[in-house]
Amino acid sequence: MTRIMRDSTTPADIPVAGTQLVAGYANGIYQWTPDGYARFPGIPHVYIDVNGTDPAGAGVLDIEQGDASIATAVSWVKARTALKPGAYPPIIYCDRSNMGLLTEAMTAAGLHIVKDYRLWVATLDGTAVLPDMLGVTAVQCKGEKMTGGHYDESIVYDDTWHAPAPPPPPPPPAPQYGYLVVHGNLAALTGRAVASLDGGRTWA
Repeated sequence: MTRIMRDSTTPADIPVAGTQLVAGYANGIYQWTPDGYARFPGIPHVYIDVNGTDPAGAGVLDIEQGDASIATAVSWVKARTALKPGAYPPIIYCDRSNMGLLTEAMTAAGLHIVKDYRLWVATLDGTAVLPDMLGVTAVQCKGEKMTGGHYDESIVYDDTWHAPAPPPPPPPPAPQYGYLVVHGNLAALTGRAVASLDGGRTWA
């Protein structure tokens, strides 16, 4: 199963309908306020760190030009892993043109794709599947020209990342009450009151 994730510098520009995950900025000049995320109740929230200062609160680091560097990505992944042992691997958001350099730096630091970090790759030209999808959690395949609004759209391929909470179990059936006749006739009945808590399948 795949899911649709949307992101924007302006939360109000993202349509709520059809959004299955929403991504916003944890810091930087476009930092979202709590009200921005509040527009999307019940939808998993993704937090993006743009400068490498919030490995504790953000699960994604942005290494676009003007944001964090590849060198910062190495230290950020190590910091987040230490802060969140056993959590989903840290995610690096990058353009596909930077994937090679990023992988080289991570490997040199002893970090390995899938095990130590994963990728959210930007194509923005409609390309939703890369030739090599190893460790790719999401692909940002549609930019504003394709979405028709001030937001980008990604396809999320890993169901375990920000998995939606399972629906609550249905409420138990309402008790039903009756009278069990043990002996008697129309003139005189002998028995006891009984109740069913499973829709009438059993009585006690």
